[in-house]
Amino acid sequence: MYCDTSVTRQLVRGVLAAASITGAILLTPHFWPAIGLLAVAVYFMGGCPACWLAGLAQAIENRSKHSPTTEPKQP
Repeated sequence: MYCDTSVTRQLVRGVLAAASITGAILLTPHFWPAIGLLAVAVYFMGGCPACWLAGLAQAIENRSKHSPTTEPKQP
């Protein structure tokens, strides 16, 4: 439901959201830029931090389902 197929892309979105939240905290004296950065963080997370974590978990699950399994070679 929240899943992005790439774990890497999901992690990059998380880093960008964290950077936006950090910027918003540093810019608290300037109200509108801080609100704008919080909106950017919500966009990158896909809603809330729990939504981002659910998407990350689904991406990891999808990756493990679709990864080719290696069987031991027969001598």
